[in-house]
Amino acid sequence: MRGARLGGLLVLGAVLGLGGCADPYGGRVEVQGTVQLKGQPLAEGFVSFSPLDGQETQAQVLINKGEYRIDRKSGLKPGKYLIRVSAGDGKTPYKSDGPPGPGGGNIISKELVPADWNVNSKHERTVTRDSPNRFDFSIP
Repeated sequence: MRGARLGGLLVLGAVLGLGGCADPYGGRVEVQGTVQLKGQPLAEGFVSFSPLDGQETQAQVLINKGEYRIDRKSGLKPGKYLIRVSAGDGKTPYKSDGPPGPGGGNIISKELVPADWNVNSKHERTVTRDSPNRFDFSIP
């Protein structure tokens, strides 16, 4: 009887001990890299990662001065992702017949990134459990 209790306590202790090793980020990993457009760091834009392997994580992150970073807390789970990059010129006027917006029109952005890296992208990257998950993109 005493041996059974001791064995039960050892099993319970092992289970509780494993709980302390659990990943607080649910398997998410940090992803980072750089984006160049026509040989220059992309000043501003977005890079998006859309899951291709059924992962429940996706991300759209800001590119600032040619760099982006998704921290582990909001990171991606391992698997294959479709990559899309977007950057607008931020100055193309949209002509309308009247308001909205303070001058009777809005500013839309002309897309600076070629369609094969944007709406027609077929670029894929695989995020792994092992670091670093660094993806540098050079867009012609």
